[in-house]
Amino acid sequence: MVEAQRKSVRDFLQESVGFYPKDPISWLYAARGFYKIRDFHSVIEAVVPALRNERTKREAQHLLAFALLNTGQVEAAVGGFYKSVAAGNDTDWQPLVEVLIDNPSLKLT
Repeated sequence: MVEAQRKSVRDFLQESVGFYPKDPISWLYAARGFYKIRDFHSVIEAVVPALRNERTKREAQHLLAFALLNTGQVEAAVGGFYKSVAAGNDTDWQPLVEVLIDNPSLKLT
């Protein structure tokens, strides 16, 4: 989606495919789709319902952290990776450590 004319993800999906997700799992899959096409701002919006659900929270947190990093929100990404590791995504230790090494002024609090 073009930033200057940005619509909500829900509106975009309604207009482009005729409907939008109604449950957290479907929102997670939509977020994956936006991630694949590198529309990271839409990923951030689309994962919100998935973050509120225990079944989808872990993967949603993982996607959110990477989307934040890819939109230049480094401090928020660190928090996202920390939450992702705490949720059980052990593979997110690597990007967490890498971002903290690259940004020594950032600290986990």
